[in-house]
Amino acid sequence: MKLNKKPVILALLAISLVAGCSSPQAETPPTETVEASTPVQIETVATGTVVSDSGLTAKLAPSEEVQVSPKMGGKISSLPVKLGQYVTKGQVLFKLDEKDLVNSVKQAEAAYNVSKASLNQAGSSSDQGLVQAKNSLKQAETALQDAKVNQQRMQQLFSQGAISAQQMEQANSQLTTAQTSYDNAQQGVQSAGQKTSVQVSEASVQQAQVSLQNAREQLANATVTSPINGYISSVSGAVGQMAGQQPVVVVVNTNPLLVKANLSEADITKIKVGTTVKVNVQSTGKTIDAKVTAMSPVMDTQLKAYPVEITIPNPSNELKSDMVVNVTFPTVGESGAKSIVVTRGAVFDRDGKQYVFKLEGDIAKQVEVTTGKSSSDTIEILTGLSAGDKIVVKGQTLLQDGGKVTIQ
Repeated sequence: MKLNKKPVILALLAISLVAGCSSPQAETPPTETVEASTPVQIETVATGTVVSDSGLTAKLAPSEEVQVSPKMGGKISSLPVKLGQYVTKGQVLFKLDEKDLVNSVKQAEAAYNVSKASLNQAGSSSDQGLVQAKNSLKQAETALQDAKVNQQRMQQLFSQGAISAQQMEQANSQLTTAQTSYDNAQQGVQSAGQKTSVQVSEASVQQAQVSLQNAREQLANATVTSPINGYISSVSGAVGQMAGQQPVVVVVNTNPLLVKANLSEADITKIKVGTTVKVNVQSTGKTIDAKVTAMSPVMDTQLKAYPVEITIPNPSNELKSDMVVNVTFPTVGESGAKSIVVTRGAVFDRDGKQYVFKLEGDIAKQVEVTTGKSSSDTIEILTGLSAGDKIVVKGQTLLQDGGKVTIQ
């Protein structure tokens, strides 16, 4: 008899599957949790004073700036300086054509010598006195004509805007002087019979002497020199050009430089002449110590501020005029008393309150604090900390109260 093996095999497979499902699984032993620490930087709390800052943005300016123009009109014959050149006080900047001026001096010298000779010969007779008076009149007439010609020429230049009002006024004054001298000479002729020849000659000498002095001064004015030590910041003229109303050369003194600022009513009371300020030059990134050297006691009514000048040494000429600077005026709290002061970044806000993380061993505890005066760098702590406490100044954004830390 044959046995059917297929049901037997299926029964064995079912038993095997049941046995496999009911067998116990291997258990994984529990792992121990290690608390991670947060890297931070700390500082030790100390006492000090909070320095608050007020500042402004301004530009550097020369301590001296002189726009140099001639005292009289004329053609530029020499211009030996150039832009950026350093010049000393008294150094020649430019010259005007001296030909006509030299001739005027020679003419005045001749007239002066004639008048002196006439004075030496005076006293011989009234006729001689009359002759001298007529000679003086002739000379005065010549001088008057020259003054009229010069005045007409200057009037034309003035109408063209080539000379300044001051130069025009000088030409008018010379004409007036020449007219007065001529009138005096006419009176001298009329009264020569009544005055002694010596008196007439003395008057002629005085007149000639004044004319000679004026001629020499005009010749000297043809050479224009620098009134200060400094650098040439502008050259507007050229050889052969007529010197007019505009300055030919501008000279500036850039050592020291100035910061001309305007302070509000609140800020002006915090500084005085001699106060040290910080000047940061934006183009170089350097910060320089400078001093307040001048303060106006009167408010500028248009700006509603008080003008202040700050002097900045510039011996190497590294700084240039018109560079933009940031000026910080330090002012300390009124009492100046010592208090708990910490780095401003150590204090943070949570839920409308202020906190710091104080270290207790390697654990950071969140401590509520009350703050006082502050600056851009520091802040005063009124309550919550004591001198000697160690607090977190960097890395606190990743911390929670009671978190473990690692000091970097």
